[in-house]
Amino acid sequence: MMIRAESRKSGESSSGLQRRWHQNGPSTTTILPYYPTPALPKPVRFLIEPHAISQLPPEMHKFAGCVLPWLGWLSIPVSMFATTPVPNEPVTPNRIQAGLIAAGWSGQIPPAGFVNAPSLLTSLYPGQKVAVVVIAQGPDRDTLLRGVTANVQISSKSHGTSAELNLHSGPARQLKAQGADFALMAIKSAGVAANEIKRMEKSTALSTCAIILPRWTVPSSSEREEVLIEVSLSASAWVGEIPAIKATIRPTADWLTESLPTGEELGRIMTRQHADVAPGQLLTWLRTAVSLGHLNQSAANSFYGIAYQHNHAARDAAVALYPQLDAKTQKALLHVLRLAGQDLAALFPSLPAPVVASLKTVVPIKDPRNLPRFTDPVVPETVRGIGTVMDQNWAGWMATGDPSYLRALVGLLEGAPDFAAFQAWTKAQSGLKGLNAKVARGLAYQIAGWSIGSFQRTDPSVADWLNFWQKDSTVARVIRKEIATLPGNPAFRRN
Repeated sequence: MMIRAESRKSGESSSGLQRRWHQNGPSTTTILPYYPTPALPKPVRFLIEPHAISQLPPEMHKFAGCVLPWLGWLSIPVSMFATTPVPNEPVTPNRIQAGLIAAGWSGQIPPAGFVNAPSLLTSLYPGQKVAVVVIAQGPDRDTLLRGVTANVQISSKSHGTSAELNLHSGPARQLKAQGADFALMAIKSAGVAANEIKRMEKSTALSTCAIILPRWTVPSSSEREEVLIEVSLSASAWVGEIPAIKATIRPTADWLTESLPTGEELGRIMTRQHADVAPGQLLTWLRTAVSLGHLNQSAANSFYGIAYQHNHAARDAAVALYPQLDAKTQKALLHVLRLAGQDLAALFPSLPAPVVASLKTVVPIKDPRNLPRFTDPVVPETVRGIGTVMDQNWAGWMATGDPSYLRALVGLLEGAPDFAAFQAWTKAQSGLKGLNAKVARGLAYQIAGWSIGSFQRTDPSVADWLNFWQKDSTVARVIRKEIATLPGNPAFRRN
């Protein structure tokens, strides 16, 4: 599926975009693929009346042909939008299946509303905590998961079999159909009435999930080992079997034996959050970034610095495997560990003193969530650095999944009223002489809006949080308005 998207140039960060806008003007529009998160719900079938696209505003025409097909049967008369069932469509039978997800997923999604399905884990690392997600489909999906308890049995060759009984599930959550965010983006930008949008949102929720948190921790393993997890439900109307879950425990050193991802593959990886990434996988990404020269960019440096700052398992694994790394990766690892604020002399007692001393000049990353609130007189260096701070917030979001990084960026949309001042300043080419707080806030607003809209298209978790904040009455009205108009906002368009 191809989505026509306004996007940065390949490998370009927010700070790079900021520089190029002032040097060369906007870049051309490109065509980017959409890579959806693996999800259990299947897309629903779609039909649309021939005149429907003409009812959308011009800026949304580029979405209509590839986005709307995910809504199911959608009829768009001249006067209103309405959803109707597909005639003779067979009713989906009740079905339950289970998978493994990161244990922290429930704490990283919005507290209310529909959400995208979590990414399922097939590879595990020693010491990892996981959760079992039970997903129900069919007309009785909510009833099947209401107040359920679960029995979980875990088996592996080296560690035998263990069982945990009567585990209570957390509150059930409604899961969106794959691709629903794109359809709803187009509909919202078309100015559809709120009650119709709400009805359509409900129609895109095709599954319900419940989260079970076993006490089990992934055991240590010196080599790859298969794990079989069997789940059964009690206090549920479900009487069928749930297919067993299969996963592989991979020690960190095992990741060093596989081929590195290509630059294109790594680029796709760096368009969404990766909370609880396996230590060996993070090290593989670092090795690829070193080979491609990506660590010359502040965004890449920030991602690995913040990842090793928060992921202690990844830090300890990288330190243990340091002797097996090539010289360039060793140097890069030391650098990003210093960015993470780590004491290299303590982590590497045998590291030569001159090497430790040379890296003391590397300044650890400060918390980027304290974004500048520009007031007059502005400091030009702070304005120039706003793109770098945004990159660090995106790095924090991608490395941890902590929504506070994303919320800091969304807060910059409050600068919408100052965008006109930024446009006038740009047109007049006033330079430092005309730079003031309004101009700075307008600049920050434009870059933030573009980058948020870009991630909205590539990261389902970003789309979930934006949808939640748009409806949150505690969020400033101007921000909620800007979230609603992100896809078609001309302030973020790059022709």
